Amino acid sequence: MKLIEIISSYNGLEYEVNVYRRRDLNDDVGTPKVLPDISGHKVRAAKVCRRTRVEMPGVHTFYDGSLMLQPLAVATGIDVDKVNLVVCQFISLPLAFVHYKYLAANKVSRTYFHPLSASFSAISAMESNAIKHLLSNIAISFALMHLSPPEYVHKCVFLFSMGYLVFIHWYRWYILTTYSIDVTGPMMVFVQKVTTIAFSLHDGRVKKVEELNEIQRREALSSVPPLLDYLSYIFHFQTVLTGPICFYSDYMKWIDGTNAIGKDGKIEKQWQAVVSKLLQTSIFALLIIRFGTQFYPEMIAEPKYLSWSSFAWSALFFAVIFFQRIQYYFAWTLADAICNMSGLGFNGYDSKGRARWDLVSNVDIIAVELATSLKETVDSWNCCTMYWLRRVAYDRTPQRYRIVATYMLSAVWHGFFLGYYITFLTGALFTVAARTVRRCVRHHFQGTLFMRRLYNLITFITTKIALAYATFPFVTLHLNPGLFIYKRLYFSLHILALLAIFVLPIILPPESRKQDKSRLSPTKTSNDDVKKVQ
Repeated sequence: MKLIEIISSYNGLEYEVNVYRRRDLNDDVGTPKVLPDISGHKVRAAKVCRRTRVEMPGVHTFYDGSLMLQPLAVATGIDVDKVNLVVCQFISLPLAFVHYKYLAANKVSRTYFHPLSASFSAISAMESNAIKHLLSNIAISFALMHLSPPEYVHKCVFLFSMGYLVFIHWYRWYILTTYSIDVTGPMMVFVQKVTTIAFSLHDGRVKKVEELNEIQRREALSSVPPLLDYLSYIFHFQTVLTGPICFYSDYMKWIDGTNAIGKDGKIEKQWQAVVSKLLQTSIFALLIIRFGTQFYPEMIAEPKYLSWSSFAWSALFFAVIFFQRIQYYFAWTLADAICNMSGLGFNGYDSKGRARWDLVSNVDIIAVELATSLKETVDSWNCCTMYWLRRVAYDRTPQRYRIVATYMLSAVWHGFFLGYYITFLTGALFTVAARTVRRCVRHHFQGTLFMRRLYNLITFITTKIALAYATFPFVTLHLNPGLFIYKRLYFSLHILALLAIFVLPIILPPESRKQDKSRLSPTKTSNDDVKKVQ
């Protein structure tokens, strides 16, 4: 499937959309096209630029990877960048097994333990010339860790590495205008890693122990990591392509072979977790193959579907957003299985004494799908990135600016597509509104079991509506058709959120914090301020 930029018009409103359509790879490039009537009227395409080695200046900055799998890409109708990514991830599975079986810490010295070669080979297949940007970012960041004063090392590394990423995002957005899998993905993960090391250095060298929270004390570093350890941490093959981030202290425990020692002093086995996650990955892959291309996000804004009844159109809206989530479930669950296969990911035991292999899990699928609040959804989605945002932004920003600062950093980290900013600003608004509603309304539903269940049902439905509404601009990337859909819905949820923040407390005064605390069991405490980093 080829992502084509088109200009469409509906009811006098022009908006830019991406639609998935097959096109002959031998078509002329750079000539205006008149596409089929896919939305009830003629659509004039802008000049179509394919990702090639000739037509688009600057493309080598982002993607100049292996074309060995081009025949498979043509046969399946999937872009070669996506084919390369999936194939590299599946190759990582046997590599992870070999690593666990033959390169474990108790079998070889640490000098040979660091899996650099596999990482570089995977990146070369994906990025080729673009690897220069990855190397430049981590090399200069490493130099800054040595040269910067301890009081400012976290700021220097953060400003440089994020600045480099912002430049890449901007240049890529300016040149390519559409999304593709390229150097920016690994660059985003690398930025997370180098900044967490820098903040850990600052905490370990400058702050007193009593000034640090539990997570900061655990991650604090008194010296810059050795070069080999640093490179190994940055480039380890399990997470180098799609993440998620594994924090340095957890990675070094894996290197030393102390990460998975169980209650009886023996190494916990990961096979049950690996099999379970591979089965989940297979199900997600089948769903994507069967339904993924049928539910593309832009269809929500096409007149053909806008003419449906409100109920049918809303059901389609939810289905589209659901199948967008499935793609993330596939990538993150596969990456999690790769980590577990290599022995990385043990995270203690649950309340029933069962081993947990979720240290580097990036999503809690059941929690996302059954969440009764936006906070539960956010806490269970892209978990490792949320923990990184907490480490470098939320915990270090004045309380009144925490939510906005965290959401804005997340938007900038993702890139320059306007859809990201609409989604994250909407998410920040909804988060504040949800907190206000909870304080003003929840205590009225705690009298009986029926009322509590009714409250949970209402918040579950509301969360799913808010999630679909807020994330639509994110999955379409651009200002439109997200803005077009918001206008069609009269910005209704934005207005309701503002009313909840400013009017609801007047109508239903919130329960005092003292009364709210009295409802809690003495043995229970809130973890809103300090959340355990996976």
